[in-house]
Amino acid sequence: MSLELIEKKLDELEHRVRDLELAVQTILKNVSEVKVQVEVPRVILEKKPTYVKIEPEELHGRIIMLALEGFLDSWRTAGEIASELVRRGWAPRDFEYVRPVLEHLVSIGVLERVRPEKDRRAKWLYKASEKLEEIVSVNTK
Repeated sequence: MSLELIEKKLDELEHRVRDLELAVQTILKNVSEVKVQVEVPRVILEKKPTYVKIEPEELHGRIIMLALEGFLDSWRTAGEIASELVRRGWAPRDFEYVRPVLEHLVSIGVLERVRPEKDRRAKWLYKASEKLEEIVSVNTK
């Protein structure tokens, strides 16, 4: 593109901008009020249940059975829960798996967890969630 053509286009643009400015000024003189409406998006978070099948022979299932049977209606330590599993003959292969399973059940809302206020070094206490009956359903075949 030649320099003359560029200058001609630039002049045309300047004239158009001036014309637009005049038009806007004329319109604004006749308008007493300008309202601007802004739409703000609304976010809707939809929670859908995820179904997890747990066998009663799994450690998760056995602890859930303790909760459903009422053993976890009061606060219990992980040691007390492990002892009850042993008493019922449901002992896990290794007791180091009990605490992670309890934490997982807390994370999905089956159990609740607190630390006693008296002693900061005390172990966590676990109890069945108040929503246990809503969260867990038992299939009997």
